[in-house]
Amino acid sequence: MPIETQDWLLFIAHYGLVLVLLGAFFEGETIIVLAGILCHQGALPLEWTIITAALGAFMGDQTGFHLGRRYGTNLLSRFQRFAQQADKVQPWLTSKSDWLAFGCRFIYGTRVVTPVLLAVHGYPAGRFALINLFSAALWAIAGVSAGYLIGTGAEKLLGRIAHIEQLLLAVLLVMLGFWWWRHRKFQHDSVLRK
Repeated sequence: MPIETQDWLLFIAHYGLVLVLLGAFFEGETIIVLAGILCHQGALPLEWTIITAALGAFMGDQTGFHLGRRYGTNLLSRFQRFAQQADKVQPWLTSKSDWLAFGCRFIYGTRVVTPVLLAVHGYPAGRFALINLFSAALWAIAGVSAGYLIGTGAEKLLGRIAHIEQLLLAVLLVMLGFWWWRHRKFQHDSVLRK
């Protein structure tokens, strides 16, 4: 029994913002660009999608910061990937910590480890929250807007795409599967190293 486009739209209308929140909390860029495309298609409300993406990104980085405060160096030593990313960020921690707090979500490979490192080095929690709030808002506006513009451009080039929602959901499911596989692989690798 094939799934109709209306079924996907109904699913997205009911759960789309929750998926955006979770996607921005854990992954980020790809999810919010896809959400912007869905906003262009009318499946998600643009303003609420931006707010939800900003909230998810803010909560994700705040969680990382507070985990860094609590578990700090244990997290860095336990996960090899964190240690490799920490090497990229380390030189900036003392001289450009405010810029690092603001820009970490825009620099590939530093979003997850930077809040942890800032917390470990005693960066003020209130200051991080304020900078993180502005950074998350700018990031959400830019990412969702980029997706919206991609949807506009695709529509102009290809005409109205009737089944874009199915394609986007398939891409999302593949990405979630890849993320799960990668997460399990890194967990397995860290257990083997011990």
